[in-house]
Amino acid sequence: MMPTNVSGGHIVRWTLFILSILIGAAAAWLIKDILMLSLTSIVFSILLTTPVRFFVRRGLPRALAILFTVALIIATISLASAAILPALLDQFQILVGTALPRAWELIQQELQPEVLTARYPFLKGFIEQNDLPNQLLQQIVAAVGALSSQVFPFLGSVVGTFISFVIIIFLSLYFIADPNTHWRGMLRLVPIYYRPRAREILARLDFTLRRFLQAQITIMVLTGLLTTVGLGVVGVPLSGALGVITGLFSFIPNFGPLIAVIPTLAVAIINTPNQLLLVFVVFFGIQLVVSQVISPMMIGQEVSIPPAMILLAQLIAGVFFGFLGLLLSVPLAIIVIVMVREVYVHDILGDTDKGKRSTVELEAILSDKL
Repeated sequence: MMPTNVSGGHIVRWTLFILSILIGAAAAWLIKDILMLSLTSIVFSILLTTPVRFFVRRGLPRALAILFTVALIIATISLASAAILPALLDQFQILVGTALPRAWELIQQELQPEVLTARYPFLKGFIEQNDLPNQLLQQIVAAVGALSSQVFPFLGSVVGTFISFVIIIFLSLYFIADPNTHWRGMLRLVPIYYRPRAREILARLDFTLRRFLQAQITIMVLTGLLTTVGLGVVGVPLSGALGVITGLFSFIPNFGPLIAVIPTLAVAIINTPNQLLLVFVVFFGIQLVVSQVISPMMIGQEVSIPPAMILLAQLIAGVFFGFLGLLLSVPLAIIVIVMVREVYVHDILGDTDKGKRSTVELEAILSDKL
């Protein structure tokens, strides 16, 4: 009878455990938008605490350090806007109002049946039987429409986007203003005996995300500058606006360059059609140098993620959470990888990594966190 009772109790515990996971997953799915806004706020607050810690370590009270950081960011944005924004706005106006519509007209002209058959006579029968030009145009229109709704979701709901932005700003300021309360609250969710280890894991998460975000911001600036200079040397107009677009979308690995290359090729088709291949080589050559040389050097082994893992995280996060999930896919992957490595591999399997930073080193780096 004893083995039966033990076995029955074991089954009941596992059943309750699985049910609790399913219920938790269902609840998380119902509030997924709130969770994504919270994660965005956490990522933004981690990024902003870098200058805050710089000022705190030099003797400023935390409240003054936060105010000084916010004022510094606003002043930097204002000065940059006054210096380069008018020229960039003119370039964006030309890009959206003239270059992209003109490129679309050229594509439509090139896909006319008589043009295709004159240029490719061997395709005449196939084009006439399958109505290839109209099918291609319909697919292009559908693809552009789907891309616009995913990449620029704010076009459909300006009010909703503004509210989300305000929520992210205020949550980030709350996290920065009083980090002790939030860190202690998370530590109280784990058993007492595991809290020192949980504190180390949270410190490692903070350090890894911070390293990634600092490096990624620098990479975005470098990508934008290199793209602007490279396209300008090739002779592509509107290189400043195209560089800004490329720099912003470089935050999204893999898919960002594919989105940013569309307006670049559109401008090149109109103005420098004979150098289209050169523009393509310059654009993706810069992406290759940044992703394979500069990015590994800046991010280092602490944040090293296999490319296959990044792509898988982007696909999963994009399907379940849309564009915001795609945008935050790498931070999500970092969180999952660190948790699996620290909790499952290190604590459950007992596999320690001698090359990792020690707890003492992490606490020295994050000494003003708690």
